[in-house]
Amino acid sequence: MSPLSAVGIVGLPLALLGLFVAAVVPNGWAFAAFAAASYLAEPPALRRIVGSMNPLGRVCVSVTAGSVVRGASALVLLARLGEAGTSTFVVVVFGFLALQVLRVGFAALLLFVWWCRRLPVVTRNVDLSALRIPNAPPRNLMDLHRGPLALVDLPLIAGVAVAAVADLRWAVVGTGIALLAGLVTAGWLARHAWRIRHLANKGAVLRAVNEQLQAYAPEVLVYFSGAIESAYQLNGWLPTLDRLDRRVVVVLREREMLPRLDPTSRPVVCLPLGNDLTAFRLPSAHVALFVANAANNTHLLRQPDFRTAYLGHGDSDKPTSFNPFTKVYDEVWVAGPAGRERYARSRVGVADADVVEVGRPPLWPVDAAGAGPVSPMPTVLYAPTWEGFHGDPGAATSLIGMGPEIVRRLLERVPRVRLIYRPHPLTGTLNRRARTAHAEILTMIDQANASRDALPEFRRRAEDEQRERTAKAVQLPQLARRLEELRQPSGGRGDEAQAARDAGSPALPPGAAWESALAAWQDAYWAAEGWWRHRVATGSSPSLYDCFNHAELLIGDISGVVTDFLVTDKPYAVTNPAGLGAEQFRERYPAAAAGYLLGADPAELDEILDHLGKDGADPLADERRRVRSYLLGPFESDTLALFERALDSLLARAAAETGHEAPVVLSDKPKR
Repeated sequence: MSPLSAVGIVGLPLALLGLFVAAVVPNGWAFAAFAAASYLAEPPALRRIVGSMNPLGRVCVSVTAGSVVRGASALVLLARLGEAGTSTFVVVVFGFLALQVLRVGFAALLLFVWWCRRLPVVTRNVDLSALRIPNAPPRNLMDLHRGPLALVDLPLIAGVAVAAVADLRWAVVGTGIALLAGLVTAGWLARHAWRIRHLANKGAVLRAVNEQLQAYAPEVLVYFSGAIESAYQLNGWLPTLDRLDRRVVVVLREREMLPRLDPTSRPVVCLPLGNDLTAFRLPSAHVALFVANAANNTHLLRQPDFRTAYLGHGDSDKPTSFNPFTKVYDEVWVAGPAGRERYARSRVGVADADVVEVGRPPLWPVDAAGAGPVSPMPTVLYAPTWEGFHGDPGAATSLIGMGPEIVRRLLERVPRVRLIYRPHPLTGTLNRRARTAHAEILTMIDQANASRDALPEFRRRAEDEQRERTAKAVQLPQLARRLEELRQPSGGRGDEAQAARDAGSPALPPGAAWESALAAWQDAYWAAEGWWRHRVATGSSPSLYDCFNHAELLIGDISGVVTDFLVTDKPYAVTNPAGLGAEQFRERYPAAAAGYLLGADPAELDEILDHLGKDGADPLADERRRVRSYLLGPFESDTLALFERALDSLLARAAAETGHEAPVVLSDKPKR
C-alpha cells in the first residue's frame, strides 16, 4: 500500500467524522476545513478500496462514499444555525436530493459508456471503420475518483460552508451551481452514450471483426495466453511471424496483454471470453501455433478444425522444455537434435515422429560468429534466470546464492571489465530473496559507476566525448516516445476501443517501423553513456539479443539465454549453484558442454576472464560450434528455412486430414 493510499484510508473517515461534529457544534470554519480534507482524502482511499471490485461495485462505492455524509452534515449545519424552517433550508434539501438523483443517473450513463466501449474483441491491424468507434470521452469525465461523479456536490458544500460564516444566500447559490454543473456534465456524458449506443450489441461487433478477418483469410493462427509479465514470450516471435510467407493472425486472451505487445504487421485479435473464441470462425486457418503452455490453451485445443504445434518461447535444458502437457499438440517444434533427445529421454508421452526440428528463427537479430560492436573494455553479460516453478536445483537461478558475489568480482576485477546486468523479466515474482539480491546488485552497480566516473582516466574521456554523448542522451527520450507511440496506436490517449480503431490502418507497416525505431533507440542507448560504465538492462529495451551483440562473455544459468547465446560463437560460463560434479553437470545439461562452469563459490571467474584477453586461447571454441548445431540445429544463412518447411508440412497435413486444398506460398520475399 502506498503512503498516499494509507493516508487516504485513515484520513477519509476521520475527515467525515470531523465534518459531522463541526456541523453539530456548529462551526463554519471547521466545517469548511474538514470538508476540504474529505475531498482530498477520498480519491486515494477509493482507489485502494475499490481496486479489485467489478465496475458496478466501483461505481456504487464512488457514488455513495462521502457524498451522503457531506450532504447530511450540510443540512445539520443549517439546522443548527436555526435555518431548519426557512426557504433556504428547503432549497438545499431539494438540491441535495436532486444531486443524488443526478449522481445515480450519471453513474448509470458512465456504466453504459464503459460497457459499450469495452469491446468483446480488441484488435490491432484490423479495419474497424464499419464499427464507427468515436473518440473516447475525456478521462476526467470517466474518472470515478476525481471526476464529476466525485465532485458534483462540491459547490453545494462550499456554499453551505460560506453561508455559515457569511451570508446564507451563498447556500442557495452553491446549490444552484451544483445542480447546473451536474446537469451539464450528465448531458455531456449522455452525448457520448448516444454516439456509441450501437456498440452495446456485442454480437454485431464480433461479427464485424470476424468478417474482416475472414476477408484476410489467415492460414495460420498463433495463440497466446498468460500473465502480462510474460508478454516477452510472444514478443520474441513477432519479428519471425512478420517474415513468414503465410497469412498469420495472432490471437490473445488477456486484454492487458495488448499494451505490452510489440508492434507487428500481422492482425492481432484479443478474445477474452472462451465462448467468443469458440464462436469466432476462421475457415481458412487450419494450423495453430502455441508459444506457451497455459490453461486457456484448451479453449482452442478442443476445436477439431486445427492441426496444432507447440513452439515454446525458448530452448533450454530446463524441465519446462519437455513439459508432459506438450503431448496434447499434434507436433512439438524444437530447435535442434537436443530438443528431440530431451523428449525421448524424459518419456513424457511425446512420440519421436511428432517432434520437428525447426531451428531458432527468432535469433536473426543476433550478430553471428562473434561480430558486432567492440568496446575498448571487455564486456561481460550476466543474465540470471528467474526462480521458476520447475524445482530442479541444478537449473535454479544463480541470483539468490551466487549473484551478488559474481557481480562483486566483476566490479572489482583488475584488469577492468564492463558489466551488463540483465535480470529475467519475472525476477522476484516468486521469491523475496531474489528481489533482495537484485536490489543489492543494483546498489553495487550504482556505487561502482560513481567510483569509476571519478577516476582521472575516465573523467578526461568523459570531458572529451561529452558533446557526442549529450547529443545521444537528448535523442533517447524522443526515441522512447516514438517507441511508445508505435506500441500505443492512440499515443496513450483514449481507451482500448479507440486504440483498436486507430491501429486498424497504420500508415506504415508497424513491424518495420518498430524495428527501425528500436534500432535507433538502441544505438543512442549505448552511446549516451561512457563505454566504461556498467549497465542494467531491464524491460524490453535494450533487447536481450542486443545485449548479446555488445558482450564478449555471457555468465548465465541453465536457461534459453545460454542456448541462444551459442549463435554468437562467443565464450560463455554456466553457473552450477547445486555444486554438481563437472562431468555430471555437463551430462545432465548439454548446453553447458561448451561452457566454463562456475561453482557456488565462483572462484573460477578470474581464470575464465583471463581467456578474454588471449587471442586464440579459447580451448572451447570448437566444442561450442558442435554444441551450437546440436542445440540450435544447422547454421544456415536463412534462419527461417527450417521453420517454413515445417509450417508448409503441417499445412499440407492439415489439408490432407480436413479435405481442404493445401495453401500455396504467397511470395518469395528475401529473408533476413
